[in-house]
Amino acid sequence: MHTLLKTLPLTCVLLAATACNPAHRIETGGPESITSTSQIDMQDAQDAASKLLQSMIESGEFQAFARTHGRKPRLLFRDHAIVNDSSTRFQMPMLTAPIKEELLQSRLVLLDSTYKGVAGSAQDSEAAANARRNAIRDRDGSSDKRPDFSLTGSINELTNRAGSTRELNLRFTMTLTDWRESAAIWSKSVPISKSGDKATVGF
Repeated sequence: MHTLLKTLPLTCVLLAATACNPAHRIETGGPESITSTSQIDMQDAQDAASKLLQSMIESGEFQAFARTHGRKPRLLFRDHAIVNDSSTRFQMPMLTAPIKEELLQSRLVLLDSTYKGVAGSAQDSEAAANARRNAIRDRDGSSDKRPDFSLTGSINELTNRAGSTRELNLRFTMTLTDWRESAAIWSKSVPISKSGDKATVGF
């Protein structure tokens, strides 16, 4: 009995330690998210998406097009147009979906989901088929719309290590191309750097 009483406090401590952080829901990319120095995490993708989108809208290219042509520009933005050259494998919509959502809500552009082009397939095959039917009915071809702009990009990384401390440097880059001019009219790079000897919770 005496031995049991001695071991009881230790047992309670161990049980408390294992249950100190039970599974629970957190804010995506919020202060409880895990920050890792070995890979891209949700906070990185969210930070990059926010800064890239802000810069793109503030460039005024979409607004200038609308003033000149009297309509919103059509933007082609495919997930696979972002080349991931980092060592982290992740689903690209983690980065691109928030940008697409905010672009649509801004009402500055129309996201093209029907253009097939010379490579790949349309994002929305049913809408693309409907666009082709409209083009056949409309003999002057005005219904056969092509994108006015396209978005491409890349993700690059550079890692360093000093003892047990690891440093991860990321660079998210996007470029907006004007199809009529066949030239880039906007580009932005967002650097993100992290350092530490192990993953932590928080920023």
